Amino acid sequence: MWLVELLYSRGALTKEQIDRYWARSYYNEKQENSIPKRTFVRMKDAIAMLFDIEISYSKTRGYFINNRDDIAKDYIRSWRINTFAVSNILHESADLKGRILLEDIPSGNCYLTQVIDAMRQSKTINVTYQNFQMPESREFEISPYCLKVFNQRWYILGPRTDCKDLRFYSLDRFQKLTVTEHTFSVPKRFDAEAYFQGFYGIMRDINKVERVRVQATAFRANYLRSLPLHNSQKEVERTIDHSVFEYRVAPTADFIQELRAIGTDIIVLQPQWLRERMIEEAKQIINNYK
Repeated sequence: MWLVELLYSRGALTKEQIDRYWARSYYNEKQENSIPKRTFVRMKDAIAMLFDIEISYSKTRGYFINNRDDIAKDYIRSWRINTFAVSNILHESADLKGRILLEDIPSGNCYLTQVIDAMRQSKTINVTYQNFQMPESREFEISPYCLKVFNQRWYILGPRTDCKDLRFYSLDRFQKLTVTEHTFSVPKRFDAEAYFQGFYGIMRDINKVERVRVQATAFRANYLRSLPLHNSQKEVERTIDHSVFEYRVAPTADFIQELRAIGTDIIVLQPQWLRERMIEEAKQIINNYK
C-alpha cells in the first residue's frame, strides 16, 4: 500500500527516487537505504494480485501505475488509497500531534468490523437499536446488504428478518450487536450502486429523479466545482456574478437539507415545486425569528 500510494500521488518515479522516499518512510523498520531488487519485484507482483493495480516501467518515465484512471473510477480502491495516505502522513508526523485535527466517525469504531465480517460470511446480525423516533430500544435481526457512509455516520442497508422492506440503520444508534449463525443471500438483482443512482444521501422519500437547476454565487460556485454536490452535476452557465448548475437527482429531504445549508449563496430555479418549497421554508425561518 505504501508503494501504491506513493506512485498514485507522485506519478512516475525512478527506482532511485522511490528508494529516497523509502529511506525516510515510517514503514522502513530496518532503516534500509533502498528496497532490495527481489523485494521490489515481489511488491509489484503482490500489488497486481491483491489490488489489480499494474505497475509499469519505461526508461523515460520510470515506474508508474498503468491503470490509474481505472482506480479513480473505483471509489473503494481510491478511498482505500487515500485513507492509507492520510494514515501514513499521520504516522510520519507524530511530532505534529495536536496540530492535525480530524473529524471523527464514532459509529465506525465500535461495530464496523463486525458488520463487515457478517457481510463477508453472509450472516445476519442481531442488534439492540434505538433511533431518534423510538421512545425505547428494540431488538431485531438484520441482513446487511451493504454499507454506506454519509455525513459522518455509517449506515447499514438491508431487511429485517421479520420485514422484507429495505431500510437504513445507523451504526451509532446500535446499543448492542452480535453476529448470528443465520445465513442470508443478497438477491442477484440487487445492485448497491444502482440503488443509490440519482439519489443524495440515504433517504428515498421521493422516487422520481428529475432535473434540478440551481443558481450559485461566483464564490459558492468555486466550492461546487471543487466538491460537486452530486455526481450528476453539470455547470451549464457561468458569468462573472454567478453560475448555474444542473443535476439529475431525486430532491429528497437529504438533498433539500443540503441546499438549505448553503443558505443565501444558492437559489433553486427548477423544478417549480422545489423552488416554492424553499421560499416557504425561508418565510418560516423569518417567522421563527419574529
